[in-house]
Amino acid sequence: MSEVGLDSVDECERAQQQSSNGRRATKEKMKSENDSRDNSKNRKRAKRSSEHETSTKASKAKKPLEIEVDPLVLQRRQKQIDYGKNTVGYHNYIKQVPIPQRMKNDPKTPDKFMKYSRRSWDMLIKIWRKKLHEYDVDGANKGESEDSDDTD
Repeated sequence: MSEVGLDSVDECERAQQQSSNGRRATKEKMKSENDSRDNSKNRKRAKRSSEHETSTKASKAKKPLEIEVDPLVLQRRQKQIDYGKNTVGYHNYIKQVPIPQRMKNDPKTPDKFMKYSRRSWDMLIKIWRKKLHEYDVDGANKGESEDSDDTD
């Protein structure tokens, strides 16, 4: 009976080792699966970064300039430009700042022949008109005269 007891103990130990080995194998298997997942993630990242590099290289090359040819769009844009040029600020700007003295941050009339989306064009006009308002003498004098009246 003692032999049977030893055999059963040995079998139990073997079973425990196999089960623990089985668990370890499972854990090791999971680690290897995670490693393979990590490797695949790294490969994907490397692939994305290489795609990004090629796309940035392509984006550095200048796009060919597109010209607006739609007569309705050109007509609408010219009308907006005419509204801007028919302001006191624009006339004062022309008198105060000759063309050779104009700086990069001065108002510049948007090019109506360039291809822009509607939103982009509207934003260009908006910025241009706001910069022209800096040269409005009436608005600046009114603000200064009101301040000077309050102090006297």
